[in-house]
Amino acid sequence: MKNLGKIIRQRHKKILDYLNTVDSATVSDLSAELGVSEITIRRDLNVFFENGTIERFHGGARLIKKNLEESGFEEKGTLHSKEKDAIGQQASLLVSDGETIFVNAGSTTLSLLKHLSNRKIRIITNNAAAPGIITAETTMELILVGGEYRHTSRSLFGGIALAAISQIHASRCFLGTNGISARYGITTSVHPEAAINRLMVDQCMGTVIVIADGSKIGVVSNFSSLPISAIHILVTDESADPTALQAISDAGVEVIIASAAGDED
Repeated sequence: MKNLGKIIRQRHKKILDYLNTVDSATVSDLSAELGVSEITIRRDLNVFFENGTIERFHGGARLIKKNLEESGFEEKGTLHSKEKDAIGQQASLLVSDGETIFVNAGSTTLSLLKHLSNRKIRIITNNAAAPGIITAETTMELILVGGEYRHTSRSLFGGIALAAISQIHASRCFLGTNGISARYGITTSVHPEAAINRLMVDQCMGTVIVIADGSKIGVVSNFSSLPISAIHILVTDESADPTALQAISDAGVEVIIASAAGDED
């Protein structure tokens, strides 16, 4: 029995090493790579699925990427900037004049707000960086929810922010996120912001849209905001992992791909 346990541990290590190399694999690929039956591979993958190491898709599996560290707002703004701009532009097409919409904090949602600044709409947001995009030509109405200020994420949170949101019913909701996956839904690295996200969705009477660049797709961060079933649309870019996107689509989320012209500087 001791030898059997050792063999299983060694096989599990080989599976994880292989998935670390290729990111995702089919059952038949793993069976051929390790020289064991597909039934054995499926049994091993079930173990990894139960402990949250992988996501399953039809005929295979992929590793769940963990994102447990938070970057500063300035750093976020320079990462994947062209992709975020393309996502913001694409997402802005989903908004009609006259709407009142929720938008949470983040660099991707700030890109959305830049593309909405000359529209006749009302924005309710906890994104404390939003006033910085206001100019004399801006036509959108911007309402900050107030509350405690968190400099690292340029966000407003806490009881005052939640009280303000609870009195508003929006027609649409846009959420940026640190991670989105079919199994774990929407996750964030900042616990108080999870409550903001949940309440915005609760107070939204229409479509809930997640906007996230490809590096956030299939990623899991520290704190759960929402299950995948709460999301109607995901707007992302061409760099997103196709297997993770397919799993999200299979969960009932409409996936829209924004094309970023040119290469990242």
